[in-house]
Amino acid sequence: MAAARHGPAGRVLFVLALALLAGCRSHAPKPIPTPIGSGPEFRPPAGIAAPCRPGSLQGRYRAHIELFLRRRVVVVPAGIGVGRPWHERFGRIESARCRAELRTIDPSGVVEFDRERLTVEDFFRVWGRSPFHGPVAAYVAGKRVTGPIPLVDGAEIVLEAGGYVPPHRTFLFPPR
Repeated sequence: MAAARHGPAGRVLFVLALALLAGCRSHAPKPIPTPIGSGPEFRPPAGIAAPCRPGSLQGRYRAHIELFLRRRVVVVPAGIGVGRPWHERFGRIESARCRAELRTIDPSGVVEFDRERLTVEDFFRVWGRSPFHGPVAAYVAGKRVTGPIPLVDGAEIVLEAGGYVPPHRTFLFPPR
């Protein structure tokens, strides 16, 4: 141990540093692991039901959408808003024939989009489907919301039907 080489003063500083680090833990609630549901309704196919044009798959903005049905995860698939054929590597779409105004390029729930004033309803319109039938609870940054939900850069959006799952407040986006 490095502190032992520096004598008693080094050991005291080492113990103080450990105590400070222990006190710096976040008081945010820990995420609750939620299993992916069984069956096709929990792993819906990708789709594109919107105009498609050539262009970069990487969007100017990103939001994260999580879907839960009966307290189980619904996978947001790669390829929503992406025209086939596409080239995929390690589950991530790298290039495609065309893309819609918003799209998913991997199954993480990250939605790439190019302009402001899009909504979650636009996401489902481009996808051409919704996994929900009936009432849906919506949360943005962990807070319950009603009405149209705008897609905003960096947003964490959770949609739930058929039971409550504590919504995440934030999402750590991967680097571009």
